[in-house]
Amino acid sequence: MDNTLTWVLVGVLVAAVVVGGIFLLMPKDKYIEVDGVKVWKIPNDAEIIFVDQSKASSVKTLVQKGQLIAFEGEAQGLGTTQDREKAKIRAYQKIAEFLNAKVTTFAQLVEGQLQNVQVSGSKKQELVSASVDAYKRVTELFAEGRVSGAYEFAAWKVRRDNLVYTYVLLVYDPAQILKLIEVDALVKQKIDELGKQGVNFFENLNAVLQEATKGTPMEKK
Repeated sequence: MDNTLTWVLVGVLVAAVVVGGIFLLMPKDKYIEVDGVKVWKIPNDAEIIFVDQSKASSVKTLVQKGQLIAFEGEAQGLGTTQDREKAKIRAYQKIAEFLNAKVTTFAQLVEGQLQNVQVSGSKKQELVSASVDAYKRVTELFAEGRVSGAYEFAAWKVRRDNLVYTYVLLVYDPAQILKLIEVDALVKQKIDELGKQGVNFFENLNAVLQEATKGTPMEKK
């Protein structure tokens, strides 16, 4: 009986050692981090080539407040500077693609704001239409990579056979999007007019973009 118990204990111990060894040998998740705060999950074999330290504190705060909105762009090639630029443009295009898919959501948010505004039905529809026009123009600016409210925060490379995949992480900062009105005179005029009528354009834009965090590495970390 004692021998049986001994062998059982030995078996349990060996199993624990094996499981523990496997766990230690398994690759750990890798992240873009700021002072220990996880910002974005990346492949375990990724080589981090850039982190904008001047934005690190701001990004850390956004993560801690649950307000980080970021888009990842990718380019295939030899890992050149040009590839990194292509990846950045692709990230801007992803923002535009996301916004294009959310036109109806944006219009509904504007309609919600106008519920407390005393205007006729036709005037309300005009305001919604004007808001959507401005929204679409902002989408175009993102697609062209001309919006100052999004900046490159990090970049990394992953080697696969003879190819190098270059990635860029663009961070959208709600505090900086106000600079958008300086980019395009038409957008500035429309947004100013909408503000006088009770439409908070940037609040609605931020609400739409906040949906972009769902199902991304920000939720999976």
